[in-house]
Amino acid sequence: MTSSEIMEKEARYFLGTYNRLPVVLERGEGCYVFDVEGKRYLDLMAGIAVNVLGYSFSPLQEAIKEEVDKLLHVSNLYYSVPQVELAERLVEKSGFSRMFSVNSGAEANEVALKMSRFYRRRKYGKGYKFISFYRSFHGRTLLTLGLTAQEKFHKDLDPFPPGIEYAILNNLESVEKVLDDEVCAIIVEPVQGEGGIYPCEKEFLKDLRKLCDEKNLVLIFDEVQCGIGRLGKFFAFENFEVRPDIVTLAKGLGGGLPLGAVLVNEEIAASVHRGDQGSTFGGNPICARAACVVVDEVSQESFLSAVREKGEYFKEQLEKLASIFSEVAEVRGKGLMLGIEVPGKAKKVVEEMLKEGVLVNACNDDTVRFLPPLVIGREEIDEGIEALKRALERI
Repeated sequence: MTSSEIMEKEARYFLGTYNRLPVVLERGEGCYVFDVEGKRYLDLMAGIAVNVLGYSFSPLQEAIKEEVDKLLHVSNLYYSVPQVELAERLVEKSGFSRMFSVNSGAEANEVALKMSRFYRRRKYGKGYKFISFYRSFHGRTLLTLGLTAQEKFHKDLDPFPPGIEYAILNNLESVEKVLDDEVCAIIVEPVQGEGGIYPCEKEFLKDLRKLCDEKNLVLIFDEVQCGIGRLGKFFAFENFEVRPDIVTLAKGLGGGLPLGAVLVNEEIAASVHRGDQGSTFGGNPICARAACVVVDEVSQESFLSAVREKGEYFKEQLEKLASIFSEVAEVRGKGLMLGIEVPGKAKKVVEEMLKEGVLVNACNDDTVRFLPPLVIGREEIDEGIEALKRALERI
């Protein structure tokens, strides 16, 4: 079928919730994807920070194929070797106490919030409220959307579950203003993704850690988008020298397969009882086996140092464009999680980049986001920068 035929069929049968670009992708290789007509696109989004090892990465493909021949699914009524091996890897590398496996970032955050309430209620007898931050994004379930402090996601959905407070990122005073005895946890993205690529200040996260220690609150880092090597360290928290109580992971963890994980410290783990949480598909053997390959590859220091170097280079090139084009108001981000602010023109930039054969994304009307595969090379970065230069010349 042609792209037009597939898009017509999608419009007939699929629930219309996505604002898709007019591209039907069929296969991928390295940092490139190809549509059904064979046109090649440089992918600077990696499936929204998912395909960290790019496309057709042989060790990942072979591990998946091997596991397919063994066991497609096993329920969590029984033990599974890949799931246990993944838990061992993540716990040993993070220094946390236990892992729980889920299927997505939203589910990981839901579990983290539940664990926070269990901990506070069982140890201190109270605590049900959560504090999140303006411009945040934590998922599409009702609770995680409630914690997502962006009005565009709230239309026609209120009321949300009670006990949600919002504060201003990098502003401790705003956190203290909404803090009371019923707050049990603070959840924060070390770098806000969907909100427009806004990094936390190191001192702010250190202050949050101190505040949580003083008030016996649970500090949750949502690393769904910014973790798994994206910032140049395997875990995002390592870049800020702050250790949260819970870390949530997803997106890049499965290398392209649906998988999430929740890491908790010893105190949180001790407060959880058998039967408190479950998941039919969480830790599926195929997904877990894929994640083991991702962890083994991405956690190598040579891999991570390359991410840091490429991230610095990419950001430098974006800043050079910002010095040339007045349309670029700011360059933000860390590692290979970058964004440019082009007030009111982000969607136009995305459209023009598509014409250039380059895939990028608009977080909102003002911010163009870049989340390339972590294996991207300088030549591909240069290709993307040259395409962006031509796109900016036309807007």
